[in-house]
Amino acid sequence: MKKNQAAKRREKLNKQKNNTMNVAIMIPSLNPDEKLTNYVRQLAKECFREIVVINDGSSEQYDSIFDEISTLEKCTVLRHEVNKGKGRALKTGMDYILHHLPDCVGIVTGDADGQHRLKDTIRVARELIKNDNRLILGSRNFNSPHIPARSSFGNKLTSWVFAIMFGQKLMDTQTGLRGIPLKIVPTMLEIAGERFEYEMNMLIECRRQKIEIFEIPIETVYIDENSSSHFNPIVDSIKIYWLIFRSFFSFIFTSISCTLLDLLLFTLLAKLVIPMVSPSFGYRIELATAIARVISASVNFIVNKNVVFHKKGHIVSSAVKYFCLAIVQMTISAKTVKFFFELLGWNEVIIKAMVDTVLFIANYFIQKRFIFKK
Repeated sequence: MKKNQAAKRREKLNKQKNNTMNVAIMIPSLNPDEKLTNYVRQLAKECFREIVVINDGSSEQYDSIFDEISTLEKCTVLRHEVNKGKGRALKTGMDYILHHLPDCVGIVTGDADGQHRLKDTIRVARELIKNDNRLILGSRNFNSPHIPARSSFGNKLTSWVFAIMFGQKLMDTQTGLRGIPLKIVPTMLEIAGERFEYEMNMLIECRRQKIEIFEIPIETVYIDENSSSHFNPIVDSIKIYWLIFRSFFSFIFTSISCTLLDLLLFTLLAKLVIPMVSPSFGYRIELATAIARVISASVNFIVNKNVVFHKKGHIVSSAVKYFCLAIVQMTISAKTVKFFFELLGWNEVIIKAMVDTVLFIANYFIQKRFIFKK
């Protein structure tokens, strides 16, 4: 009888071991309520490798919640003495898991406010196990009628802008339910950002590093219109959009600077130097455009490569592609300026400024996607 009971226990333990998902769950938390405890209790009943909760500087009145969680099986609580932000809490948890569970497949991150169903957490974990070389996003559907209008609009706008700037349409750029392969955790730890902007930076870096981003749909849950969220809709939104547009703003600044340089050189050449050297020269506009563009483009190439797009190495191939683009755009600019100058009789400097303003927008995406692509 005892032998049969012992055999059954061994069989049960072996079954649990075989069913264990070699995935760690990670939950950053600030001043949580019972929703966090319920979520962790549900997770603890499943076959996850370990559950790591990061207390991100919560007030002392919440210590009992974290103490209760720490007594649960397979649960570990890490603590920040002061609030450092969600990004830093995620990094603290990833660093812990990287060093204490180096053989696990990866990490599934969750939120502490009750927005993620257990079944969706399990789905993300299983997808991570099947595909441990890409970032998994548990994405919400913001077309559902019960979604708060400001949340729906904000997320749709961010997704649309992200698609334009980084070339991939994501349903949910702000989801906290993510599957992160352990092999890319060292890269994730190097990403800048200490608060909510870190999660956007993670997506941007994955696009830059050519790490595939894969979405699976999850249930969309909003409790009391997400009133428990610590997301600041003004401050954190500004940080997120700054990350999305940072390279574009830098490109605008350098483009404007080099355009002014180009206009200055064009004006001096077209109005002063060329007429002085050869008053009857018939290709004054074309020659002035060519010389001004070669000088300004050289300056622009150096700044874009090193400052805007942070492209390392491959200077020869990048330079060849860049100057081929410059020649094409120079030709378009010159022919277009001459066409409107002869058609309308406007000042050629004004025409050139208008034409090049249109061309530089296309220039940004061509450089980003093809010339300085990492």
